[in-house]
Amino acid sequence: MAADYFPLKEKTRYEYKFTSTEFEGEGKIYIDILEVKKKAGKLVAQARMIFELRDSHATQYTITRDAKWLTTADGVIIGGRREFPLPVKEGAKWDEYPDASEVVSLSDKVSIKAGKFAKCMKIVTRLAGGDAGKSVRYYAPGVGYILEEYNGEDKTCELELLAVSKVPEEKKKGKK
Repeated sequence: MAADYFPLKEKTRYEYKFTSTEFEGEGKIYIDILEVKKKAGKLVAQARMIFELRDSHATQYTITRDAKWLTTADGVIIGGRREFPLPVKEGAKWDEYPDASEVVSLSDKVSIKAGKFAKCMKIVTRLAGGDAGKSVRYYAPGVGYILEEYNGEDKTCELELLAVSKVPEEKKKGKK
């Protein structure tokens, strides 16, 4: 079976460190996969992103995997994006105007705080066809989205996976 570069597992939390030239300090981003349902030949995951810097805010969105694409409807990339085409193939290219993306490798090694990962998928996105910079992101097999380095003309930022855990249980209000 092909490697799963974006596993949709219910009740899974991804914790990231987020730095950007748009703010001072280090933000934390939590991506929680809350629920996964099968619908007409596709998987649809209900996800929540919690962004913490000086305060905290949460966004709900969906992640969809069908026969051709893994797509996020929102999240770290506001408005979402086509993460990658399925089945995953080195050399696969796609455009999401004005950007152009390509799977450049399925054999990268990445060493970050969350661990050492081998056989990672590396995607390079040329922003505005390369005129506005580029983004490089990595997905580890069996883990998912682990690192993104974004160098645009308007900002630079980095998102790095720190840990994968279970979504914490919501605190129940006591009944009398």
